[in-house]
Amino acid sequence: MSAIRVRPGRVDEAAVLAEMANDLNDHVGIHGRPFTPERIRAAGFGPHAAFTAWVAELDGVVAGYVFFGPGYNTDVAARAIWLYDLFVAPAARGRGVGQALMAAVAAEAVRLGCVSLDWSVHTANAGALEFYRRLGAVGAEVRIMSVAGERLRALADAAP
Repeated sequence: MSAIRVRPGRVDEAAVLAEMANDLNDHVGIHGRPFTPERIRAAGFGPHAAFTAWVAELDGVVAGYVFFGPGYNTDVAARAIWLYDLFVAPAARGRGVGQALMAAVAAEAVRLGCVSLDWSVHTANAGALEFYRRLGAVGAEVRIMSVAGERLRALADAAP
């Protein structure tokens, strides 16, 4: 059996994290490959990091990653963790890497006193949906909404 180790990502792994994040986008149909090592370093590391990056090593090689950050479950007025991304390299799928990453983030949520670990998933990503169901996840009856680009600027311009 292969050894899986989950640990915090390192700034010197920004290139591999960017490549995997772009591969995840490609997998779910988001094209353009916006992630660069510079963007990962700027957003994922330092005192004002937008997310926490952890990686899973399979036999000493980075085989997957997870990006997550603090959240708040307003349904129950308690802390939560929001999982932004989970990706496992195709060659490592089915070997426990995704489960190890999810279990590590769940343990961090429990350690921090969070009541939930929440995330979104593209409905067309059947493999991810089945994986999450096997972990015991249930679908929430919510729809994620987003305002971006020109619509975001227009809304911001309407601020008093």
